[in-house]
Amino acid sequence: MLLNPKKVQNQNDISVGAMEAQDPFDHPIPGQSLTDEPGKWAFEKPPEFTDVDDAVDYVVEQISENPEAIEKFEKLMITGMPIESIVNTISFSGFSEGRWTPDIAELIKPPLSAFFVILAQEENIPAIMFNSSDSEILPDDQVMASMREGNPEAFEALQQKAMMDSMPPPPMSERSFMEMEEGGLPMEEESLPVENENIDMGGMV
Repeated sequence: MLLNPKKVQNQNDISVGAMEAQDPFDHPIPGQSLTDEPGKWAFEKPPEFTDVDDAVDYVVEQISENPEAIEKFEKLMITGMPIESIVNTISFSGFSEGRWTPDIAELIKPPLSAFFVILAQEENIPAIMFNSSDSEILPDDQVMASMREGNPEAFEALQQKAMMDSMPPPPMSERSFMEMEEGGLPMEEESLPVENENIDMGGMV
């Protein structure tokens, strides 16, 4: 089911993951989580690590002994992903997999951040430490470049809209009455003055 089928001319042209391909009713009903079997998810079971040092050693060991993992994180830092985002992803993934509790997930963030800082310094990577604040906005050229690479359909639609907006408006003769701005119509004739202000009100003065 589509969000708005009337806007889609050919449903076969809808790409997977597009907004038009989303089902508005594909959501859990209220209270559905209460009907799940207890202990179904990994984070509902006893954690694998209950000590911060053991959890940090586990993550560092998993990365250090895997050249592909090191290369992946180095590429992420080179492309500008902040270390804070990398550490947040690792801590949350470990919690969702049942490896540690939420408090351990928060406590391992500082030592893991230090680990990635050292890794960036050893490889001469100009890493970014923290995420940008919400008040900072990406430049328009960077946003457009990311859209062109990650979502070319939206980029093309935005270009077409910008082109339509830049076109001059049609002549007045081709515009409909509803499109005309308020006060755009010329006054054909002025209001006539009242010749006799004494109006007969049925004998009333």
